[in-house]
Amino acid sequence: MAVYRLLAYCPLGKIQKKEKRREKMKKIFSFDAETNGLWGRAFAIGALVFDESGAEIARFVGRLPDTEVTDAWVKENVLPKIGDIPVTHDNYDALLASFAEFYKANKTDADVIVHMGFIVEVKILRDLHAAGLIGDWDAPYPLLDVSGNLQQAGEDPTSVDSYVKKNELSVGEFEGGTHNPLYDSAVAAAVYRHLLTR
Repeated sequence: MAVYRLLAYCPLGKIQKKEKRREKMKKIFSFDAETNGLWGRAFAIGALVFDESGAEIARFVGRLPDTEVTDAWVKENVLPKIGDIPVTHDNYDALLASFAEFYKANKTDADVIVHMGFIVEVKILRDLHAAGLIGDWDAPYPLLDVSGNLQQAGEDPTSVDSYVKKNELSVGEFEGGTHNPLYDSAVAAAVYRHLLTR
């Protein structure tokens, strides 16, 4: 017990703990959606899956036509950021079905993460279940929200972008930045990995 306490408080102990965290790093499934208003249906969903080393191994992007968007704020602030994402589905049910297949194929042994996932991403999971696209035990247990990691680290829990800038993290190239669901998935994953290994 005394040896453990000594290691826990000396620099060698901190290094050993970091190495153990790196050894335990899991696959990451990060997803994000853009919705027709905060409480509305998703019209764009992005997800990225990273292996234990942080390399991207799978990607999902789905989008509905702009006619699905009626919210004025979303039209002004979100649609311009996702112009490079092609329309892939005609309706919400088809978008959900495609995302459900991707999710089920990639969620095993992954930390499933979001950033500030209530309300938007939680609604997607509930809608998947209500539509019978995932079963009772297919939901992520737990769904990990990066905002809690940020708060615990003494950082602003509402901004992954400021954390990335402060720590000079690489996110990759995504057209539009914030509000592009692929970018938002990538930045959440980058922050999550960095926080777990610091």
